[in-house]
Amino acid sequence: MPVTGGGDTPKSPEEVASVYLGMLDKQMDKIIQTILDAKSNVLYFCGAGKDRTGVVSAIILKKLGFDDQTIIDDYMKTKENLLDFLTDYVKEHPQVDINTVVPNENNIRKVLDTL
Repeated sequence: MPVTGGGDTPKSPEEVASVYLGMLDKQMDKIIQTILDAKSNVLYFCGAGKDRTGVVSAIILKKLGFDDQTIIDDYMKTKENLLDFLTDYVKEHPQVDINTVVPNENNIRKVLDTL
């Protein structure tokens, strides 16, 4: 079950939060409910593991009662885990600003503020 949006690299760092907010729709509601209702383990992922996966994870953690700072800290671990991969991606795609693809806590905070 795919997330709406989030598959293309945003054109600027400012566009990232808008892409994340665009994922918050009925499709996302179905995804979250499917995961929460699962009777066994669930695997979910996206290409880099930070945008669509990050938004889904943030929503699940929020619904499970975690505070915003814990969710933000979890999201920001992605920066540590993917920094080499993202740096290489930017080297291969020089038109992409590193600040667009590296996780920024303000982006996930905007998602949390809407939940």
